[in-house]
Amino acid sequence: MDVIITKSQYQKIVFNLLDVLYGPKLTHEKEADRIKILSNEGEHIFTVYTVGGKGDGCKQDMFVNFDTGNEIDSFIPKVATRKKLFSKTVLSYVNEKTNLDIDCIDFPYRTYEDDETYFENRYRFNVKKNKKTTTK
Repeated sequence: MDVIITKSQYQKIVFNLLDVLYGPKLTHEKEADRIKILSNEGEHIFTVYTVGGKGDGCKQDMFVNFDTGNEIDSFIPKVATRKKLFSKTVLSYVNEKTNLDIDCIDFPYRTYEDDETYFENRYRFNVKKNKKTTTK
């Protein structure tokens, strides 16, 4: 039996998960060329690059910290977190909680060949252009 959920149902599920993990209130600290997004507990969970390190065409590029990505991956399969809908939903959540206008996400992850060998990968997505991005 297939289970079909709508985009709004999916968004509600992801918003609730992020609220449990990091919310319900996010704060941010502005620095010279970046903004740190902090969880309800004050943990640094995301970094928004406003000057250097941004993807092509991005005004504000949100980097998902490695520990945050691992924590999210423990609840949602990696195959689901490397999709447009997930990226849009996470950015929508952060923008709603912080009143920032972040347009891109940079989600690093590792793929393991065996217990000791792994490769660093990144999923980058621009929400406004609705496409994957590359780094400048």
